[in-house]
Amino acid sequence: MTEAERRLMEDRSTRNAARGVFDTNLAQVKADLEARSIPGRIADKADREVREAIAAGLDVASESKGIIAGTLAALVLWFFREPVLAQLKHLFTQAEPARVQDDGANNGDEHS
Repeated sequence: MTEAERRLMEDRSTRNAARGVFDTNLAQVKADLEARSIPGRIADKADREVREAIAAGLDVASESKGIIAGTLAALVLWFFREPVLAQLKHLFTQAEPARVQDDGANNGDEHS
């Protein structure tokens, strides 16, 4: 047997072993896909990640109740800023005319 023939036999043996490993892996993938489809796997992964994110958020929320309460109060004030400001303006404008009338009370002239 020549060197080229020996090398060819080794290469074929290596190729056949690699093909055997590939076929085994392919069979495993096919069996896994028959057990659970790709859309089902994606849904399971998304569900798991959402649950983990919610759990992490709840952990942070339980540690930072004051910060969350302050943030919510600021958001509520922000959304209702126009009615609050209008009410404050109304309260202050009602009080000011009374003072103006008292301060400039007719200057001794009752008939204008």
